[in-house]
Amino acid sequence: MTADWKSVAGWLLQADVDDGVSHVLAHFGRLHGADRAWVIRYDEAFTHLWNTHEWTAPGIRGHVEDVQGVPVEAGVWLHEEMKRQGHLMIADVATMPKRARGLQAEFQRQGIQSLLALPVYREDRLAFQVGYDAVRQPRVWPEAEIAELKDAAELIAKALRARGSGGRMGFPTFAPEDRLVHLRVGVGTVAIPLSDIRRIEADGDYTVVHAKGGRRNTERRSVRDWEGILPKDQFIRIHRGMIVRADAIQKLDRGGGRWRVTLVDGEHPIPVGRVYRAAVRIHLGI
Repeated sequence: MTADWKSVAGWLLQADVDDGVSHVLAHFGRLHGADRAWVIRYDEAFTHLWNTHEWTAPGIRGHVEDVQGVPVEAGVWLHEEMKRQGHLMIADVATMPKRARGLQAEFQRQGIQSLLALPVYREDRLAFQVGYDAVRQPRVWPEAEIAELKDAAELIAKALRARGSGGRMGFPTFAPEDRLVHLRVGVGTVAIPLSDIRRIEADGDYTVVHAKGGRRNTERRSVRDWEGILPKDQFIRIHRGMIVRADAIQKLDRGGGRWRVTLVDGEHPIPVGRVYRAAVRIHLGI
């Protein structure tokens, strides 16, 4: 069975472009045996990304609301692989490299077993991703299906770029403090507001997230992974194994040449590594 390109063109030319894109994702998702089909858009400054459109097969949970205003640093490995290969197909999420452990944890949270991501560039800058998730069982998409989705991705991007004044894209409104971060609890996850996180500390190959009210959650993400996920204007790394929320710093002690910070709801001062002192000084304006 091949794509119905006449219908695809009609959907993308209709007045409601969002509805048209949803129809296209559903068409190709069903045609190619995906459990989810989605579109991700990047802002023109290439600082954040949004999951703007998503189709899900019956019985499959959607996650479009979870991927809103995410810093692009969180997807560095994926972006590099798409650039190198022309697209990225992950046949088995469980075998992703250690460098991509943060992304792997997020994919596994969404139940993804296999993933296909196709980039769309504008003036050599990544503007969109269009792709598939396989949730119920692993899947490898053949070259013919990848080629069809690539053509569809270009048409989707063209339709979305054309929307709005002068062809400029209107991006979803985004308030960083409204973002949710999903943390593991037992075999499930819990979402907490980004603004509730007070500090993140290394614990071997894992990290412990300390949140408002004394909550603690152990995560597979490394401190480096968290650096790519958290907004740099709100969080600061103070030594190899610790990231803290900048506005949670209540006191900085520089006595005796040793720097220590005390957090608003912290019991003990936390040392500041020598190589991180300049960043702390900038954040605190001293």
